[in-house]
Amino acid sequence: MRRFAALVAVLTLLAAPGATRSFAADEKAAARVPTVTRLVKLFSELEATLATTLQHDSVAAGRMLDPDFELRAGRAPGNPTPREDFLRRSLGQLNAYRIEQMAVHDYGDVAIVSFLQAATASKKPGAPTDVFTVDVWKRSGDGWVLAVRYAGPAGGAEAVIPGADTEPPIRKRY
Repeated sequence: MRRFAALVAVLTLLAAPGATRSFAADEKAAARVPTVTRLVKLFSELEATLATTLQHDSVAAGRMLDPDFELRAGRAPGNPTPREDFLRRSLGQLNAYRIEQMAVHDYGDVAIVSFLQAATASKKPGAPTDVFTVDVWKRSGDGWVLAVRYAGPAGGAEAVIPGADTEPPIRKRY
């Protein structure tokens, strides 16, 4: 009988209006904390490792790239940059970007990762600009290799993409 009375007391406290408000407040606080999916965490780490490795060690960076890797830039889509040129041009370059707004689409042995490379340097003429990047990663053994990178300048009022939303972006929290 005491157990039943204790259970009723607990349920009564939980059903009280104050308790409901505190749960709602907890839910709002939890909604403000950005969380990431397992795949976003994995590919964020891979992308950061690649960026760091590209600055110092082209051999190690080369191991992260598929043998047929190429970079396709938005300003010259018909003129891909081959793997060796990409490695040579990237070596020693200061990484003046941070990765934001990543999304990962998992297709088994292929993952398509899109993100914004937000420039961390000043917005002076000639300074790095924000770059929208789509990387295609392929499973290789127990790991992943980057097969293709598509990149182009992000934003810009002159950019019109058929079928894309023209409304201001909604800030997603992952």
